[in-house]
Amino acid sequence: MLGISENLHEIYQSGEQFGSIENLLERHRISRQQSLNLIVSENRMSERALAPLNSDIHSRYAASFYAGTDSAQEIIFTVNELAKSVFHAKHANISPISGNMSLLAVIFALTKSNDYVGRVPPFFPGGGYPLNYEMFERKPLPLPFSESSWQIDLPKTLDLLKKFKPPLVVLGSSIVTYPMPVKEVADIVHSYGGIVAYDGSHSLGLIAGGQYQDPLAEGADILLGSTHKTFPGPQGGIILTNNEALHKQIEQLSNLAPLNGPTLICNPHLARIASTGIVLEETHWQEYASQVVSNARTIAETFRDQGVPVHGLDASNFSELTYCHQVITKFPVKQSIKMRNKLQNYRINTDGFVRIGTSEITRLGFKKEQCKHLGEILSHLLLNKEDEFPDIDEQIRYLIEKYNRVVL
Repeated sequence: MLGISENLHEIYQSGEQFGSIENLLERHRISRQQSLNLIVSENRMSERALAPLNSDIHSRYAASFYAGTDSAQEIIFTVNELAKSVFHAKHANISPISGNMSLLAVIFALTKSNDYVGRVPPFFPGGGYPLNYEMFERKPLPLPFSESSWQIDLPKTLDLLKKFKPPLVVLGSSIVTYPMPVKEVADIVHSYGGIVAYDGSHSLGLIAGGQYQDPLAEGADILLGSTHKTFPGPQGGIILTNNEALHKQIEQLSNLAPLNGPTLICNPHLARIASTGIVLEETHWQEYASQVVSNARTIAETFRDQGVPVHGLDASNFSELTYCHQVITKFPVKQSIKMRNKLQNYRINTDGFVRIGTSEITRLGFKKEQCKHLGEILSHLLLNKEDEFPDIDEQIRYLIEKYNRVVL
């Protein structure tokens, strides 16, 4: 049931009323406005980008079969061109309604039943996207991963790829701090005729700003991802490539083509596409992405100085603790859940792994000074030393009230 907690389900079944949907939406709005959101997979949208989601086009079609769709078709064309320009790609597909659908389209289009698909293993260690490949008769080939350095074990990975020769390798991770070895993997995969797809769901906005890595330039055949994490847009997906043949092959499954076989997207959601286009157009990508990374590094360094355990301290091949928007604390899962709940009581939102994300607070104006301050607050809470920070509630309230609207 969409991850709804059991207690809410039981309350609803008992007949107790929660109130109108409008009231619940208002409660949600107030709750989010009165908290610091550090969830790595969320972001804050601008008022301009939100506007199309509440417009007439939200329930309309773009197919030329229908009259009155000229403007809708122009929107799709314009947003496609914007996406190609921002990501320096020859082909863009903005029809997928999520990063998950983007990944499924690539897998279904480029593999067949019983094929191996190389992927970063999910959760710990690894942090890859936890897609159940067996459900659609593909065999996941987990790439060896080092927990101590929080990176793919490259020598073992290359040996594995040479042995199994999977037709598709998906690089990218949900729990990530370092760039992926795209070139090295692509060289091996291309040598036997395979394809490399890079899942940039978490890093897409940083890639757009040139502040993480450039997968297509480094050898990946495909860049895919969701558009609501570091990319500060509506929930949706995108697929980019410089290979026309791959673009057409994937598009058969991820665009309006029901007469050509099964398709994952019958009707691209126009309001989402228009909103995504505004984000592509209005975002100062380099400034935004650079500040996101700088803010994450400031918090990571503060954690290290304060003694908060984080993943990746043994990564001798990288000089920084993080190269993206995430700082990954290193606590046992049961302890992490308790810490997440504790932070929520202080009006600070994280996930159950207590990953610290800087995308949304960067949009609201946080810079190095504010992130050092926040890192110190978080350190005291995570290490159960809040008593040493007597005005901690007031300091959190100050940050929430001072930085409460999109400025970047």
